[in-house]
Amino acid sequence: MLTLAGWICHTAAVGLRGMELGRPPVLTLAEVVSVVIWVAVLVDLVVERRYGITAFGAFLLPVVLALGLGLPTGLRDLALEPQASSAWILVHVALVLVGLAALVLNFGSALMYVLQERQLKAKRPGVFYYRMPSLQTLDRLTLVTLTVAFPFLTVGLGLGVVRAGRAWGRDLVLDPLALFSIVMWLVYAATLSGRVVGRWGGRRAAYFAIVGFCVLLATLGAGVIFQVRHGS
Repeated sequence: MLTLAGWICHTAAVGLRGMELGRPPVLTLAEVVSVVIWVAVLVDLVVERRYGITAFGAFLLPVVLALGLGLPTGLRDLALEPQASSAWILVHVALVLVGLAALVLNFGSALMYVLQERQLKAKRPGVFYYRMPSLQTLDRLTLVTLTVAFPFLTVGLGLGVVRAGRAWGRDLVLDPLALFSIVMWLVYAATLSGRVVGRWGGRRAAYFAIVGFCVLLATLGAGVIFQVRHGS
């Protein structure tokens, strides 16, 4: 109930923010992270309601809380570039948002897999042991979330690169967020390739999902530290 109440309050905050700005609140780094959190919590509520995986929120919610608390509120007031309100950018952001939300879920399921496997090997069930699904289910969930995330992330980042290349020219190669985004894409591309072609599964796939999420956090961190032009 607390999660649902928090999500409803977040929904109201996002809606009010959009009304105040007169545009979709997804054009600065802070707004993007906020909407990613909103989508991830929504999916968590659906998963818990439909599949009865009550432990999923215990792993996902600390992640989204850390994302929210770790983002400087001052970024919400950074001025946008004139081109940032174009339909091209809105499509780019929408696709990336879906991809990032799915990757948050990918990380949550991978983390659950690692913990569940360790508990089984140690033969010492922890507090969440009987509330978590089987290793097979978690491995499947990790694969499904990655399979959903990757196409959205690929097309979304591709549109962003094309637009940024036209606007910035050669300066794009010096943009920290662009460089980190490419590294993130390569990590997830290698992970998906390993799962589909190399038939990775289990622990290896889970660890790669965790590494990929760490790179994702580094990418967001690059946007905060260097204050790149996506929100300046």
